[in-house]
Amino acid sequence: MSEKAGLFLKKANDDLVSHCKCEPFWISAPAQMDCPWCGCGWLFACPKCRRAYTFAVAAACDLTWEELAHLDLDTRYSEPPSDEDVDLWIEYMKQMTEDLEEGQQYVYLDGWAIPVDAEEFDLEGVYADHQLECVPQAAALHEPSIIEEVLANEDYWHERHVEYDDEDEE
Repeated sequence: MSEKAGLFLKKANDDLVSHCKCEPFWISAPAQMDCPWCGCGWLFACPKCRRAYTFAVAAACDLTWEELAHLDLDTRYSEPPSDEDVDLWIEYMKQMTEDLEEGQQYVYLDGWAIPVDAEEFDLEGVYADHQLECVPQAAALHEPSIIEEVLANEDYWHERHVEYDDEDEE
């Protein structure tokens, strides 16, 4: 029998940015591209409608990792996912969600699920290195200009961009 996910993330609310109007549902794996300022680097996505939203909450999930992977991957592409695609999805999502605390709200930032109340943290992301005093999405609830100044700011991301060596090419 497949391993249950235990705690996983689902949509928490429609605060700040929320284009998804589905009932709260489990998150999809990030489909972050090389333009994280567009939202792909700082918003969660719904596997049902593929639309973005800001806040997720850790909740008990009785689905297996394989079931969660298929909820996301089966509708993402025109062909069914390979076993390797499912395994990679599970590996990534286990890492991203390994430190969840039930009931805690999270945001997505550059490859990671970050608790909304995190303070003064350094994050080595998929695209950039971040040194932040607080979670920008949470701060933007009271100071909306943070979206344009940080999250959706192309210069912010480019200034912090990190070129990672691809050891497989050597």
